[in-house]
Amino acid sequence: MMSKLEFHFGTDGVRGVIDEDFTEYLVATLAESTIRYWSRRYGLRRLLVGFDARRKSQDFAKIVTSVALNHGIDVIMVNRPTPTPVVAWFGFRFGFDLVIQITASHNPPIYNGFKVISRIGAPAQEEDTNQIEKTYQEEANDIARSVRDLELRPVPTVDPAPEYINYVIDSVTKMFKPRRRFKVIVDPIYATSIGYTSEILKRLGMDVVEIHSNYDPSFGGRDPNPEPQNIPELIQEVTGGKYEVGISHDGDSDRIALVDQRHGYLSANDILPIVVERLASASIIKKGIARTVSTTHILDRIAAKYGFKVVEVPVGVKYVARAILNGEVDMGGEESGGLVYSWHIPDKDGIYTASLIIAMASEYGDLTGLIDDVRGKYGRAYFKRVDIDMRNSKMFVNENREALANAFSALGPNPRLITIDGVKVVYDDGSWLLIRGSGTEPKLRIYSEALSMGRVEELINKAVEIVNRLPKP
Repeated sequence: MMSKLEFHFGTDGVRGVIDEDFTEYLVATLAESTIRYWSRRYGLRRLLVGFDARRKSQDFAKIVTSVALNHGIDVIMVNRPTPTPVVAWFGFRFGFDLVIQITASHNPPIYNGFKVISRIGAPAQEEDTNQIEKTYQEEANDIARSVRDLELRPVPTVDPAPEYINYVIDSVTKMFKPRRRFKVIVDPIYATSIGYTSEILKRLGMDVVEIHSNYDPSFGGRDPNPEPQNIPELIQEVTGGKYEVGISHDGDSDRIALVDQRHGYLSANDILPIVVERLASASIIKKGIARTVSTTHILDRIAAKYGFKVVEVPVGVKYVARAILNGEVDMGGEESGGLVYSWHIPDKDGIYTASLIIAMASEYGDLTGLIDDVRGKYGRAYFKRVDIDMRNSKMFVNENREALANAFSALGPNPRLITIDGVKVVYDDGSWLLIRGSGTEPKLRIYSEALSMGRVEELINKAVEIVNRLPKP
């Protein structure tokens, strides 16, 4: 009998280091446990399996399809590395009961992961992932027997790109009419968005160049996260004046980063106010928006102007999706680069957002002017996140919750405490400070936003000092 595995669904699935704690046996076990639970709870006749460009991703996907075949399920696999939001949309659009995507999204190249997506294109909610874990705990021996001598068998494949690309073009041009042709450079960072964003923007009338457009499991020796240190060529090409706009995505294309010729690199906290303002001015946002605890409060200023509500949720796009599915809000987003829309799949989609922003900017005139307009109306906030390596980061925050709250509350005027995810304190001077354990990596995350970079640095530095003084688990 094989030893019992331990796995846990984090913020966005199960992730681990390839060949260490993310193995063929783990993937088979996850697939068997997921399929057993989903079949009993929802009925499972049709399954779509996708994978990203990481090492062994396609091999892991074949394990999932073979487990499904053993259950008599009609299963189809994508024919090449495919963005998570594309797989999710295709599964929803063509009536699959379940989607399983092999991806570790933005994690370093040594990682891979297993993500469960429901029939509506939403990430599996916590109650379902908890039940998948419970299914394994209760049936571990039988599950182990089922997957021990798994025979890999071929399945039909599909290319979701043509249908998805046509859909995105139709969707964004119904809201905004591109008028001006931009010079755009797209960096898929050797990952799943190759041939997606670039093709859509060409068909929207843009002059597009795509770099780093071959699949590479090492992502060119960098982390597949579109942060400044990972996309230096893109930033140089745009800020050097050769292109007006630069676009990049993460490993599975659910995140987005923009580079503007004058404003430089734009994070999600810079992008979100632009999108929300344009959608609100077009009367597309009516109920409100959801933002995670780590997302810019500039959105609150926009909401106040237009008279819609802001719902604050824990970090994780599934919480934004839940607010949308509950009918509370029209859209939402998170600082890590994900935006979600009620009229699209209830999951983040960097390709859709990139296409939407280019259509918005082209209709307005240019991206630089659009940024200036939004900042002129609502001001600019400065933001920073610092990560500290810590294996039991969530435990650290839980065990030191009161001490952290008290210490943070002393750092600014009229502190207001928020504890829906970690410890967050909002001050009357427009600044805030948040500390939380990551759900995807062994890291403690500290975030701050303020109306000046000096205030941000002050809060971050003091938070690090406080963390260093507290006992570690």
